[in-house]
Amino acid sequence: MNDKRRQLIKMFRRLNEVNTIIVEYPDRLAGLGYNYLKEFAKSLNVNIESVEQNKKLEPNEEMVNDLVSIITCFSARLYGARGGRKLKKTINELEKERQVQNINENNNESNIDKSKR
Repeated sequence: MNDKRRQLIKMFRRLNEVNTIIVEYPDRLAGLGYNYLKEFAKSLNVNIESVEQNKKLEPNEEMVNDLVSIITCFSARLYGARGGRKLKKTINELEKERQVQNINENNNESNIDKSKR
């Protein structure tokens, strides 16, 4: 779903340095493209192993899991985007406060220097 996964791309670039990739759950590596990634890695003589191997699922169970993955992905994008905006706003506010504080400190230092004269 998300094709801008920097850490996944970084991992692909380093596949020639490893023999095995260990993941906790296959869907954490790639929700809907796990088998493609596994075959790609295998073509480079790299094994992908999952700590929590999924049991064989019925087709309906697999479809439900895929739908849950899709919904999770879209909700993360939606709420993640909001979270990003909130974070940027907070960072900007903190930066402004720091600038005001620096100005006040500089003014106080100037006033102290003037009073010593």
